[in-house]
This record gives sequence, C-alpha cells and structure tokens, in this order.
Amino acid sequence: MSSYDTQLTLPTKDQALAGRLAPMVINPNHFITGHKIVGPFDSPLQQAVFGLGCFWGAERKFWEANVQATAVGYTAGHTQNPHYEEV
Repeated sequence: MSSYDTQLTLPTKDQALAGRLAPMVINPNHFITGHKIVGPFDSPLQQAVFGLGCFWGAERKFWEANVQATAVGYTAGHTQNPHYEEV
C-alpha cells in the first residue's frame, strides 16, 4: 500500500495548529495591477474564492480585464491566520 492510497482528511480543531491572532501584514494594493485587494469593495464588485493547487501560477489566469483584483492565500480549516510553512 502506498501513501497515494491513503484517504486524506482535514485535521480536527483539536489537531490543528493554533495559528495567531494577528493577520499577516500585506500591501492593500495588488503588486502587479495596483488595484485594491483589501475590502470593502465598491458595488457592484463581488468576491469569489477558488481552490487551486499551486496558487501563484493559477492566480495569473485571473489577471484579465474584467477581474478587479486577485490575491492568494488559505481559506477554511481551523488554524487562524496560517503561514505558508504551517499549511
């Protein structure tokens, strides 16, 4: 049996790393486009969240005329404000 045959599961809240109260400090504007990436956003803009693999490469696919801003990071799970090394 290889590790590829193992069913992956998310850790429970008790198993998850604690994380930290303070979110990571980021530039409020996108590095490439200069558009605002921290809400609130003006109407009629809406937010969409996509789950992808290597998110830096996938983010480029969204750098299109009708997309106001993109940002990468982690969502869901139990660890508050996780860093890259914790995921």
